[in-house]
Amino acid sequence: MIVCNACFHAVPPGLTSCVACGADVEPEPEETAELEPRWVIVRTFSAEYEARFVAGRLIANGVPACVLSQVDSTRSFTVGALAVAKVFVPEAHLEEAERVLAEPGLEADDEDDTDASQ
Repeated sequence: MIVCNACFHAVPPGLTSCVACGADVEPEPEETAELEPRWVIVRTFSAEYEARFVAGRLIANGVPACVLSQVDSTRSFTVGALAVAKVFVPEAHLEEAERVLAEPGLEADDEDDTDASQ
């Protein structure tokens, strides 16, 4: 993966400008691009903290993960295309990531039923 010389953010292969600051970047040499894993989106959120929480859960379970936040924090947009945080995993780990995220405890519906017993 390429690193932007201006802001030091990771730039996915194939792009010619940084997704964080827009600076031009040099494309990777083709021989190193083949060695890099292909990263795919496993989840998309409208809040960066949610994406970081999910990425942390994946990493804790041995699945490499990273977050690409496109949330516009300068204007506090919280909906739509200006508030997107994506969680990426290597394509080879996608099934394992889906299994980890399907486990109980991640969804809001998995909360304890203590209110029903009172």
